[in-house]
Amino acid sequence: MHPKDINGNRPIVSIITPSFNRGDIVFETASSIFKQTYTNWEWVIVDDGSTDNSLEVLNGFAEKDARIKVFQRNREPKGACTCRNIAVENSSGQYVLFLDTDDLLAPFCLEQRVQAANESPESDFIVFSMLLFKKQPDDMGVLWNIDTDEDDVTRLLLGDPVCQGTGTLWKKDSFNKAGMWNENLRLWQDVELHLRSILNGFSYKKRLDLDPDVYIRVSEVSLSRTGYHSRPKLQSRMLVFTETTISIENKNEKSKYKRGLRNMGVDLISSAIRSNCFEEAKTLLGFCITHNILSGSDEKFFLKYIGLKKFKLLSIPFLNHYFEKKLKALHIPVESYLGKIKYSHPIQFS
Repeated sequence: MHPKDINGNRPIVSIITPSFNRGDIVFETASSIFKQTYTNWEWVIVDDGSTDNSLEVLNGFAEKDARIKVFQRNREPKGACTCRNIAVENSSGQYVLFLDTDDLLAPFCLEQRVQAANESPESDFIVFSMLLFKKQPDDMGVLWNIDTDEDDVTRLLLGDPVCQGTGTLWKKDSFNKAGMWNENLRLWQDVELHLRSILNGFSYKKRLDLDPDVYIRVSEVSLSRTGYHSRPKLQSRMLVFTETTISIENKNEKSKYKRGLRNMGVDLISSAIRSNCFEEAKTLLGFCITHNILSGSDEKFFLKYIGLKKFKLLSIPFLNHYFEKKLKALHIPVESYLGKIKYSHPIQFS
């Protein structure tokens, strides 16, 4: 029996998927959708200009099942967030669930999420538990993250997010009101969306007491964080940091989140210096001083660090050791549970 919405009608869940050159693996994602115990869904896919057979494969799915809609990105900028927003604009569901082409849904995912939504009609979005995997959903047995006593905004700032895009079920209307995905970001899209939504007062509930219902594929690229420190991705992280800081200040909550802002600022400046992005490092440093996130002594340390790195003096072992030690001391110790908690219960995926 399918759960019903508050009006007594069966709600439609729109599964939102961006696609780019994943024709070799999207069959697995499709199979997990077709196995759903809750059947009143639609799958809205937007292709981002694939050069493999992805579009052909996706159109093949659509020809066989009227619940599947396939579009091609028809505007700039290129990227997954643009594709997600276009898909939402072309969706008809009461709820939206974001699913990438390499991730999988547990068979009970939609039924569980709709039931949870029915139980919390006041929530704009609900956070669910997820499992990490490499090839088969049960090959790692590790949770994405768990709930703690720490404030969720602070956890996002400290790099220990309780959720990411696929881990939430949004009311479509609420997602639109929240401003949708930021299409200009190259990194931290999930972080930015959730920081913005929570800080702007959108109501949410965590249902991490329920069984994990989405399986997130961990690739070697994601494990190595390839390109994480590149200039475009650094600039995206800078934008998230500066806009979040200003948002927090406008709400007079600076003291509440200063620990998280400080750690994020130190991490970003360090990343910029290590990537030889010295102008970005100085811009970030100036912002942190102006907004009273870092102190004058912190500024002196980072200016010395920039100078030594710029002139390649950190190749001298004792200097490198000294500055790495000082840098570590600037970080406030953080206990992160991200990808560290084992899940010992049976995993259902077929």
